[in-house]
Amino acid sequence: MIVAILLFAQIGTVQFQTRVSPDTVFAGQQVNYDAATLVDDVARRRLRKNPIFTPADVDGVTLYDFPFDTSAVSTVTVNGAPYRRYTYHRAIFPLLPGVYTVPPATLQYALPDGDDYFSSEHNYTANSEPAQFTAIPLPISGRPVGFLGAVGEFRDTLKTDGSTLRVGDPFTVTMRVSGVGNLRLLARPPLQIDWATIVAGEERVYWDSVGTVVRGSKEFDWVVTPKIAGDMVLPAVRYDFFNPTSRRYEFAMTPAVPMTVAPATGPVSDTAATPRDTIGDTPFPMLARLARNNSLVIAIGASAVAIILFGILLLGRRRSKSEDEEE
Repeated sequence: MIVAILLFAQIGTVQFQTRVSPDTVFAGQQVNYDAATLVDDVARRRLRKNPIFTPADVDGVTLYDFPFDTSAVSTVTVNGAPYRRYTYHRAIFPLLPGVYTVPPATLQYALPDGDDYFSSEHNYTANSEPAQFTAIPLPISGRPVGFLGAVGEFRDTLKTDGSTLRVGDPFTVTMRVSGVGNLRLLARPPLQIDWATIVAGEERVYWDSVGTVVRGSKEFDWVVTPKIAGDMVLPAVRYDFFNPTSRRYEFAMTPAVPMTVAPATGPVSDTAATPRDTIGDTPFPMLARLARNNSLVIAIGASAVAIILFGILLLGRRRSKSEDEEE
């Protein structure tokens, strides 16, 4: 699809191209969307500011917008005339089978009406033609029971955050799925450990935006708390995916990891334990037992003593006041 804005020879020529490829993919496979702006030497010298490109939104897909690569700017020849080519790249992942329409994209730019620097600018808008591609269903034959929808080419690894494990002390297990495909939608695989409790943790996506293919990794964390001491095994984890290149289902498998879980460091403290006959390090256990068993009586007696002392103090103050008045 080419939309050419042909201006007067002294102003220059700008061409706007968009392309979608391939036109047929499996659901979940990457589709490449490229928008290229071609500017001839005359227009490039006269442009006072960068053109504004607005890509189209597409429903029912996952989009990855690659950063503009200045090293990819090239010179091409169109009808015998040299042009500078500036390319914007986007990856599209259709989520379901069907026919998808990519609406028109827009390029806006301005060129002066004359050679004078203070001459007014004329604004131009170029719209690309809409494009279509088709996503076909994944094959049913050979689909594994544990398939979670991943499409691409992947491998996986498993690691823990510590070498010393102990009953009751949680540690983190991290699985990394690396490869080419729709990283954001990679689903968490099941992890089953019969000698520990498991709680799903964080997920992180690392996307390598260099190039034109979506590649990188996604990490899944689990918080694992051992329940049993002894020589244990962190089981292998299988990750199934559909490889659109080989057109078949494949899988990646982490190796089992042997590990040793030590017993807990000590018994759990019991705040409801039976009180002892002593209080701290007192050498008088009988007094301690008497104080504990008669706490209410002691409290009442202490209150009575306090009231009597307060009365004696008050009576003394009144008597002192009367003597002062008589003098």
